[in-house]
Amino acid sequence: MGLPSPTRGDDHRRGLFLTAIGAVLFTFDVPLIRLAASDKWTLMFARGLLLFLAMTVLWMVFQRGWRGSVSYISGVGGIIAAVSSTLANLMFLAAVTETTAANLVFIIALNPVICAFLAWMILKERVAWQTWLAILMALLGVAIIVWSGQSVGTTTGDLLALGVATCMAITLTAARWSGKNIMTSLAIGALASACIAAFWAEPATLPPVSWGWLAINALVIVPVAMALLAIGPRYLPAPEVAMFFLLELILTPLWMWFIFGESPTREAFIGGTIIFLTLLCHSVWRLATGGRTRPLRTETATP
Repeated sequence: MGLPSPTRGDDHRRGLFLTAIGAVLFTFDVPLIRLAASDKWTLMFARGLLLFLAMTVLWMVFQRGWRGSVSYISGVGGIIAAVSSTLANLMFLAAVTETTAANLVFIIALNPVICAFLAWMILKERVAWQTWLAILMALLGVAIIVWSGQSVGTTTGDLLALGVATCMAITLTAARWSGKNIMTSLAIGALASACIAAFWAEPATLPPVSWGWLAINALVIVPVAMALLAIGPRYLPAPEVAMFFLLELILTPLWMWFIFGESPTREAFIGGTIIFLTLLCHSVWRLATGGRTRPLRTETATP
């Protein structure tokens, strides 16, 4: 007697497990970068180089399972994704050193609403009024965070984080427009950012313990999380996936408080709460409508 075939319920549980693990792993990204404790250029160089190696290995592994030859550059869409990914990498590492982790993850969470706007503007997709409302509410939350940064000196980092969210949205929109896999574009973006940072980086001054934290981040945490988040959502509706991405808004500030004693300002907490509740309510609405409307995009294009 053969083994019973997996049921829809089994697939759903598998998707929940894989997506949850991937989302939780991503919450350690910023804390590990902070633990490396170096200047932004050296961090960009070391992390970019390690990420390029890890994602290239992932591409080679996945290529074995694909029929035919898979090109490393996925046409015009892949080039656009690579350029925007390069900019996202550079701004992300700069933002990590210029603002609080809470501000960073709250603002980057704006990524899906920017995706929705770009889908309307470039891909000519219809956007429901509920999504427009979510866009406006999320922008309000970001405005509060950036405004509060003027009093605590995080405005530059907050604007860089907004740039990261925008570049990530461009990367994902390019992927949807081209219909191609963008993993290699992310790898090229990591390498390009490392090459740019190399002009100012001082990797020889990076102590072994810092290399260790960056290796855990770039060779283990980020690529494993990306792989899980590429597989898990195949078994889940988009609104459920979006809810898992909200974990970063809760857990990353928690890890930063636990490890470094860093906590968000009152205004940043208010703005972050607005963004969190907006995305949560949008996901619940999507579940209630049975996924009949366009979701806020939740794929990952992690810098």
